Amino acid sequence: MSSPHWNPHHPHQGGQPPYAGGWSHGGPRIPAPVPPAPGAPGGPWSGPPTAGFGVRLLARLIDYVLAFVTAAAFFFVMAVVTVLLTGNTETTDAEGELWAYLFVFGWGVLLFFYDWLYLVTWGRTLGKMMVGIKVVSASGGGGLSQGQAVGRSAFFCLPQSLPCVGHLFSTAESMAMLGDTRGRALHDRVAGTLVIRTRP
Repeated sequence: MSSPHWNPHHPHQGGQPPYAGGWSHGGPRIPAPVPPAPGAPGGPWSGPPTAGFGVRLLARLIDYVLAFVTAAAFFFVMAVVTVLLTGNTETTDAEGELWAYLFVFGWGVLLFFYDWLYLVTWGRTLGKMMVGIKVVSASGGGGLSQGQAVGRSAFFCLPQSLPCVGHLFSTAESMAMLGDTRGRALHDRVAGTLVIRTRP
């Protein structure tokens, strides 16, 4: 005679799935997690290929050279204007210290305005244009908002106003892209952006 507590043909025995939301003998069934949709934060990227570390580094080096040339031209123009207005070709100690402070501690501010103005207007700096990459919003791949452009530029550039320490910080947070599946540096994650290729 069969046991009243066990029926191999009963649909609720043997850990079989229950009807209409009931529990089996193995306990409640936990649904599998639903992966994020493509383009959503944390989800797979379905747009153009993202830019690698090497091409992004090259774009930054080009931008640094261009920013340095701009800064040198600014200092030259300001020196000429000062001479024309004052008629004095000699620089006082106070003026020399002011120019030195601006040159050393103003680098991050210069980079910030350079990055921000280009990103909010075209989504790319001159260096990025030359190597064929662009910064887009991580959610959908559209253009950057004002907040994204300001946040991204501030997080990467402003720390570089502190000599050595700021540059080390920017280098370290940029290299974080090597451990991200979508190649995002920390300033990309903070601003919700991605760097994509615009040409092979």
